[in-house]
Amino acid sequence: MALFIYVLLGILIVILESRRRRSGEPLDAMTAFNCYYFVLFVFVPINVIWLGVAVVRQQYAYDKFGPGDMSTASCILLCYLLFCLGYWVKKGTPVVAHGGRTVFSLRDSARVAKIIFLFGLFLTAVYVAQIGGISEAISMASEVRSGEFVIESKYIGYTHLMQFSADAFVLFMAVLFGKRIRKIKITTGDKVFLFCASLLFVYYALSTGGRRPFIYPILLCYLIYASLGGRSTKVSVAVLLLVFVIAGLGSLFVSDWWALSGVAVRAGVDGRVLTEVAYDNALQGLADSYIHFVAAQKASLWQFGFLTDIASLPRDFLPSQLFGFERSPDFADAINEFILGYRLPDSFSGGETLGLHGYLLVNFGYPGMFALFFVLGLIYKWFHVRLKPTDPDDTVRWLIYWWFVLAFFVYFREGMLIFVLKTQLTWWLTTALLLYYRGKHVPILKPSRVIE
Repeated sequence: MALFIYVLLGILIVILESRRRRSGEPLDAMTAFNCYYFVLFVFVPINVIWLGVAVVRQQYAYDKFGPGDMSTASCILLCYLLFCLGYWVKKGTPVVAHGGRTVFSLRDSARVAKIIFLFGLFLTAVYVAQIGGISEAISMASEVRSGEFVIESKYIGYTHLMQFSADAFVLFMAVLFGKRIRKIKITTGDKVFLFCASLLFVYYALSTGGRRPFIYPILLCYLIYASLGGRSTKVSVAVLLLVFVIAGLGSLFVSDWWALSGVAVRAGVDGRVLTEVAYDNALQGLADSYIHFVAAQKASLWQFGFLTDIASLPRDFLPSQLFGFERSPDFADAINEFILGYRLPDSFSGGETLGLHGYLLVNFGYPGMFALFFVLGLIYKWFHVRLKPTDPDDTVRWLIYWWFVLAFFVYFREGMLIFVLKTQLTWWLTTALLLYYRGKHVPILKPSRVIE
């Protein structure tokens, strides 16, 4: 019966999104929400029920709490319906500044891209010097990421700002998209900078040992391209395949090259092996939110405290090594032990989260979880209305719009504000810098009233 509910939810999402496409609705925030809700809570649960522990990273949670039941599926379906109801309950038009000056200057945006590029290059150089070499930063990426290799420095918190290396590439791509639309000549200097930004982005992604540093910039470039009217099927398929390869095999290239080489050799005999490894590895990363919600259903109300992560936000933004204080165990440690079955060492930089469904459930119970999903739909629509460009060719504003949409995905997947505020800190700093440069040329005026 649970499987039937997931299939029903999947059909519902496809029907609703198909109707939006046929009615002329563009690719927007609701499209993104439908996409990742389908992947995380339709595609993943069906695979977990059919394939079992093979597609789950948290084997202890799966063995102890199971693959989910009918109540799990019913909650996921109801949360989706309430979110959509909140999103549709009030329609509005984008807030437009008097005079219509909402377009970001391509020249200023290119300047911002170069500023954050230099900042990212400097921080990457510092990081490489601490690790001990350019190749060492890549080969030891997984050890640094997991906490097995600890960098002895009071200033290690700067690694969050190294993401400027990827943001510079994406922002400059948005600038080039804008130049192409406005038929502005792309100079040799533009091409040289794009090449340098591409190299720094790839090196940064390899040195982190993760998949998201690769995937997010690729998705952002594609989303900007699609928002500008690009509808090439070949481009869409190429992006989908690239994301699948990175999600399925990307982390293995850094963390376990020899094991991947062995798989590739076997794939020469059986071509399905490499595809199966990529499929299972990609699905394991996606299954976290679902399995964590299954586990959260077995937890009691306030078992991990009540909104204790919100109370600790100011402390989490302070670099403990710089100020010389030890982080006290908080509810994240209790969640790790609850889901993994053991306590993680203090030096371990990773950890488990409850996902948004599970987080709301253990803090507010079932009624609160359902009510807050309705409220989240309202908030999501509010951001969509105010951030969506009034000029469809404003490529930089499209980038800011999609930054907020992907940030909601991060919050939706993890359920903790710190992941949105801290791990995506460079997005917000770059947005602030772009707004600063735009404010130098555009007078600050009160927005017009929203016309229903």
